[in-house]
Amino acid sequence: MTAENPQQIAAGPQFVGARIVRPDEEVAPPRLFFLRRHIDVSGVSGTGIVADGALWPDGTASVRWRGEHPSIVFWDRGRISVDHVHGHGGATEVEFVDEDPAGSLPTAEAPIALRRVIDIALGKPVRCPQCHRPGACRCIASRHEERVEVVLDAVLSWLARNPGGAAS
Repeated sequence: MTAENPQQIAAGPQFVGARIVRPDEEVAPPRLFFLRRHIDVSGVSGTGIVADGALWPDGTASVRWRGEHPSIVFWDRGRISVDHVHGHGGATEVEFVDEDPAGSLPTAEAPIALRRVIDIALGKPVRCPQCHRPGACRCIASRHEERVEVVLDAVLSWLARNPGGAAS
């Protein structure tokens, strides 16, 4: 802590984001989260919800691992450290307990015309990214990205012709 700025914890990269919270200070409550691992990169934690955590009002975080041998880790840099150390390039995500999951949001039924556009786009031949053949080939290349592009192009074209049509 410095005399010039008592709110800032001692300088150093390990304390970026952390600050002193005084007893009389009004702050948001801690935010609870869990770590959902989609791919077990380490081969140790498994997949699913592998840890529970909290983001504290001072900007720090703590994580408690689930399993036979649980452990707790504290991060002075908060979520930045949690994402950097445990995220594994998107293999693990922070999901906050107080946020509604996307599935609970009300959804509107897609218009039949849009459904037909997507159905036609899904049936269109997609060229192989390696040999560029539109049909079957001996390459083992995934055509997923090309298929997504075909569907998105069809949907964007439909939306351009039907402004406000997605809401109808």
